[in-house]
Formats: sequence, C-alpha cells, structure tokens
Amino acid sequence: MSARTGAVAETAIAIREAAVDVLAGSELPDNGQSRVLLLQLIGDYLTYPLTVPDQMVGRSHLVEIVSACASVDGGMEALVWAVRMLWPDSLVYKRIRQLVRDPQIRDLLPALELDLLRGHLTATIIPQLPALVCRAAGRSIAPASFSGNAWEALRYLTDFNAGPDGLPPVMLFVELVACQVGGVVGEDLMRWNDQQAQRLSLVPVLRARRARVTQALDDARLHLLIVVQHDGIDPDRYLLSYWRQDDPQEWPPPLGGTVTVMASELERRVDELVVDAERAWAGYPITVSLEIVLPRALLTLPVHRWRKEHDTGNPKPLVLDYPIVIRSLERMRSPHWHRVWRLRWRTLTNDPSPTRIHFGGSVDANALNGIDAVLSDPRWVMMVLATSPTAEPRPGADELTAALRSGLPVLMWHPLSSSEDLHEIIGRLVDGGLVDLPGRVQDLRRSAFNVRSAEMDIVRDLVLLWDDPDRLVVLDQPLHRPLKGDIADERERAS
Repeated sequence: MSARTGAVAETAIAIREAAVDVLAGSELPDNGQSRVLLLQLIGDYLTYPLTVPDQMVGRSHLVEIVSACASVDGGMEALVWAVRMLWPDSLVYKRIRQLVRDPQIRDLLPALELDLLRGHLTATIIPQLPALVCRAAGRSIAPASFSGNAWEALRYLTDFNAGPDGLPPVMLFVELVACQVGGVVGEDLMRWNDQQAQRLSLVPVLRARRARVTQALDDARLHLLIVVQHDGIDPDRYLLSYWRQDDPQEWPPPLGGTVTVMASELERRVDELVVDAERAWAGYPITVSLEIVLPRALLTLPVHRWRKEHDTGNPKPLVLDYPIVIRSLERMRSPHWHRVWRLRWRTLTNDPSPTRIHFGGSVDANALNGIDAVLSDPRWVMMVLATSPTAEPRPGADELTAALRSGLPVLMWHPLSSSEDLHEIIGRLVDGGLVDLPGRVQDLRRSAFNVRSAEMDIVRDLVLLWDDPDRLVVLDQPLHRPLKGDIADERERAS
C-alpha cells in the first residue's frame, strides 16, 4: 500500500471516529428508537435498508451505524442527510456535514494528540512566527501576530486541510518550529511528528519534507533591498524604499515603506533600516545580505564605506557585518533587458568560471557599438569597467550601458584605478570561480582594515554590482508608506 493510500485510509478512520463522537453527544446513545429512526432514514436515502447489528451499549451501536455507512457508496452522505432530517440547523448536523464534506486537520489529529504540544509551544517565542504560519498553510497571508505564541499559531492551522502530499499543515508547522528552535524542544517536536506520521501512514512524506526544510535552512540567506530613486522634481531629493525579507523562502517580500530624503540623509536612513532589520531578524541564525539599487547618477556613491549605529557615537562600517552590493535601477525598470539578463545569470550559475570575465578598455572608444559587439558574446558574465561610470552615458561607446543591456549580471570598477590596475587583485578574488563573489569581496574589504598597503587602499574602494534577476521588486509603487519617524517629522514641520 502506498503512503498516499495509507494516508487516505487513516483519514477515513479518523473521520469515522470523529463522527461517532459527535453523534454520541446527542440523544442517540440513550434513545434506541431514535437510532432505529436514524437507520431508517439512511436506508431511505440509499434506497435499500442498511443492516446493522444491534448493540446493548448506545455508543457501540453508533459505531456500527457509522462503520456501515462508511463501507457503502454514498453511505456517509446518507448519514448527513438523515441527521439533517432529525435535527435541521443543529450543531450536530453542521458538524457531521463538515466532517463528511470538508474534514479538517483537527479531525485527523485528535485533541489529546495536539495537547501534547501545548507545553512546548506555549513557552516557545518565535520572532518569525507569521512567516512560518504562511509557509505551513501554503498561503501568502496570515494574521500579523500570534502574541509570539506558537501554540496559538498551531490552533489557527487546525482550520487548514492537508496539501496534495497529504501532510497536514500542523505537522509542517511543527517541523519548521523544530528546525528553528533546535535543542531538546526541537527533538521532542520532531518525535511527536514522527509518531503522527506513523499513525497516519505519512512517514515517507514527512521524511521528504524534513529533508527540504533542513536544506532550506542550511542554504538560507535574508536580504534587505533598498531602492533609491530621484523624486523627479528636486535634483537633491530622492525616494528611498525598502523590501525586507523576513522569510528566507519568500521573494518578493512586501514593500516596507517609502520616504523622501535629501542626498545628505541617505546614509543615516540606511542605518535606521539596517538596525530595524536586525531587530526583526534577531531569531534567525543565518546570514544576511545588503543590496542597494541605485540610479546611474548615484553609482559612484561610496555605499561600501557607509556605517551603521550612528546613534551610539561610535558607528561601525556596514561592510564588517554584511556583503554589500549595488544594483542597477535602470535595468530593474527595463523589462526589455530582462530576458538576456536571465540568460547570462543562468550561464553564471551553471559555469562560474573566471574565464568569463571581460576587462574593459580593450575596445576603441570611438568605435560605434564596438563594446556592444564584444559583450554580445554569450560567454561573458562579468565585466571590469575601464573607468568608473559617468553620471550620463557616453554616446556610442558606453561600457556601463553596453554591459547592462547585454545582460551581464556582474560588474566591478574602482573610482580611481583602471581595469589594468585591478587585474591582479580581481584575479585572486575570482580564483576558483565567481561563486559567492560578494562574500569574498567582503572578506577582502575586512582585511583592508588591518593591513596597510597600496593594494589594500585599492581594495577599500572596489565597487561590486551583483545583479540577481531572480530578486526583482515592483517599482513606482503608488502607495506611500512612511518609514518610522516620518509621521512625527511631518507633524513637527507642520507645527
């Protein structure tokens, strides 16, 4: 018997048990005539009499009746119809109808089994609880808060049916919580799941889900994506928006907020977003990345030198804690460039060889579309620009424009050094391939704080544009959601 067939059989048994419990709460156990009438009505619906052995004990007779109904085609529907005839609009009828037509997880996992979890889950605080509930339920929306109480979340999930593989959302939730909390509590939760899987013939299904959950946690990374756009009126004012990933398996996350800021305020605003994100991520033992999407005119901003926790009086460089990369606003807003971008990204992930790097400056700057012709070769996935990009494209021979519209997902440059000067440094960076280049750039930047040399002086200002087409967000949001502090600031200005 397959796991799925076994799960269906166990579900039917659980529904029969629950149906007997519901009927036992009515007058039927103590009223033999009512049981006889119930049997007669069932026979009327089926168009033939349902033969059931009589029992001295009322509940035992109900077990015989429900089991007989479950053994014939249309029998459980006949039971629903008969109960409606006896007690229309009653709670007994509504419960029997729900059990037969839309059984829920509480019918598969009796209250006594669920209560075994109460002690662990009531005392377990999980900052990412809504994200785990969404993942377990297979829904994109969940209540915003369960007071940090995992037991409340589990009770909420008892209203959701099992997915296509038969695994109840409650069991997936228990698995997710177990992986997150670990330790003795995690072991106890997994043991409970093992017992339920055995009872419901879902052992292979649970094993497969457990392997996926564990792998997802091992490979997980959280991202804070910050987008800077000109506000369209004042050249020194910008719209700052952010998308904070609180679930490593969810992308895109919802827009967190948008605010108008002056150019001089950008670093401090990013500091606030990073600190707020760290508060939200406090319960996650995984790595995070910081991505800043910039318009071309701001690509020379030294975001790799920005710091956090200014309010302490001793701010800390962001690069010490995060891989920091910039991304292209123009490309994110240009869907006609996205197909080739995705192709080059797939090439990068399939073959991250350092031989796929093109060093700029080798093409005649006066040759119309010369650099476009070179970068049209699909082997290139990364380019080291000959010089730092200018605020406006150079007609006919602009390296940045050519690289973006050719789909190259990785670019590097230095504000003062040429690509020739960077050749040796980048060669060591990509030794072994382009995989996790942001992490290796971060390691090199960290080293620059302790090692003084001409090479480390160059490393401090290396710029990495690492553009993953799988992490897009919808820009130009019509809804303005203020960042923390904006409302108070506006009131202060108004007064």
